[in-house]
Amino acid sequence: MAGALVLPGCGGGSTTAPTTTMASDGFTLGARFADGYRAPAVLAAGSRQRAPFILIASDGWPVVEGAPDTIDVTVTRAGVVAHEGSIDRHGEPGVTPYYPLVFTPEVPGDFELSGAGLGNPYPFRVIERSATQLVQVGDPMRGVDTPTVDHPLGVDPICTWHDGTCPFHEVTLTEALATGGSTALLVSTPRYCQTDVCGPALEVLMSLTPGTSGLTAVHAEPWMNENLKELTPVIGAYALDFEPSLVVADGDGIIRDILHFAMDTKEVRLALRRATA
Repeated sequence: MAGALVLPGCGGGSTTAPTTTMASDGFTLGARFADGYRAPAVLAAGSRQRAPFILIASDGWPVVEGAPDTIDVTVTRAGVVAHEGSIDRHGEPGVTPYYPLVFTPEVPGDFELSGAGLGNPYPFRVIERSATQLVQVGDPMRGVDTPTVDHPLGVDPICTWHDGTCPFHEVTLTEALATGGSTALLVSTPRYCQTDVCGPALEVLMSLTPGTSGLTAVHAEPWMNENLKELTPVIGAYALDFEPSLVVADGDGIIRDILHFAMDTKEVRLALRRATA
């Protein structure tokens, strides 16, 4: 799993609120997604993509205290501007702040993200849609018989939430899609989170589902057991080599939003609204 092998380990972080609106000189950009250089690219041309970045201080550590509210950025490809605007600070308290770049690359290729005072541009790659098996916004959700309390399907444990089995193991993903309502699939392993921006993804989804009418949420672990060697079927079905990943579909089973690598309450709430509006 890329989330376990490529990205840095979890850090305690600080809950200090941001006090600046622009990045300080000496900060540089760092990726918290598979950028095509350090891990195989996950961004595909032709649909809305999301790439979480962080800020790195001059000492090489992620910026927590003093992280700005927003960063003004420009995305270029071969010197031509492909996107420009601001990206907002996200992240739950105690987690390294991250900044999700959301844009639609029209063509594949080598891109760069730059921001005022942020040193050299950060390079990343966008691939052809046909070069990845990852689902995209607008695709149909892929049905999978995920483990439930009554039918664990050989997965043990079916949930590594610290309080036992979470409430999202009552029906399979296939059954959820058959209800005619919206569906949220969260692939995550709370016990084995190993990224500094992964955050409490499961708890965030649990806090938001009671207020989201018509939604069925399903949680699936990536590992068959605690040996952490054999992957569950959902990983193959969704072509994941990282976690966490949240995929949200509307009542027709069409994907309306995808959050890979990092997510917080604000982003998850928006994703659920896109699928239930």
